[in-house]
Amino acid sequence: MSNSIFPFAVRLIGFSDEETGSFDLAFGRQEGKGYGYFRLAEDNLQDPDMYVVNADQLKAMITLADLRASEVRPALLVGNPQIDLSHPRIPHPIVWNVLFAALDELVEKRADALSRLEASDIVIVPERRRRHRLDIDLTVPAEYEKMRAKIPEDGAVLIVDKNTASRDYLSDLLSRQQVPVLWAGDELSAVELCKKQSIAVVMINTSTPGVDPYRLCWGVKEKNSPVKISVILLVSKPFEYDAEQARYVGIEGFLNKPLASHHLITVLKKFLPRGR
Repeated sequence: MSNSIFPFAVRLIGFSDEETGSFDLAFGRQEGKGYGYFRLAEDNLQDPDMYVVNADQLKAMITLADLRASEVRPALLVGNPQIDLSHPRIPHPIVWNVLFAALDELVEKRADALSRLEASDIVIVPERRRRHRLDIDLTVPAEYEKMRAKIPEDGAVLIVDKNTASRDYLSDLLSRQQVPVLWAGDELSAVELCKKQSIAVVMINTSTPGVDPYRLCWGVKEKNSPVKISVILLVSKPFEYDAEQARYVGIEGFLNKPLASHHLITVLKKFLPRGR
């Protein structure tokens, strides 16, 4: 029996596709104390609860340094790093019961750290950059211009779903930020709302009947527009996220359902105007 409604999100850094697949299988078995873990895919926008890093790979260690792991977002090293670090470490190749014991210990230490932070009212910082820093000199001009598009200052969140329940739920979550939340039940209504209203984020429930999320994103995003509309997919089985098609039409990424409210708010704040 899992001790948590929501499993802990793990971001892997520096592992091969074969090793990544092994992690997925191992997490699916829910070993250890039963806290539950799942691997965050590259395009999953949710912030991780912890990192597992291939310490034998220098590039992975550099990435970890940029992410600044902490007590509330700890890192587990797998292998032998070239420098001495304070993060816990297990040997490579992985012995799964050893890995789960290490992860379970991190979960418990993380819970203690979060309790101390909540008592002191310290704000937890979201995950830092996951992708390499942009080299302007090497970036295609058209791509750079697209990245310079600005989020509308009064931009709303548009929910595309079969009913208004998710809109009502998100409206309550964003009430303090005074962000309006709109609803559309089909592709045509969503595109029309984006033309008539100032929209910062479109969230598409991929289980909405008659809605192709990739086609809808293509219709929502105007080419060379100075206004940035971010598109996020809300995904649950049996939908399979197509990363290549998503990047082609400009989707920012996806979130798995169900999702804890604090994770949802943290992600949305990254795509809303600053100060909201």
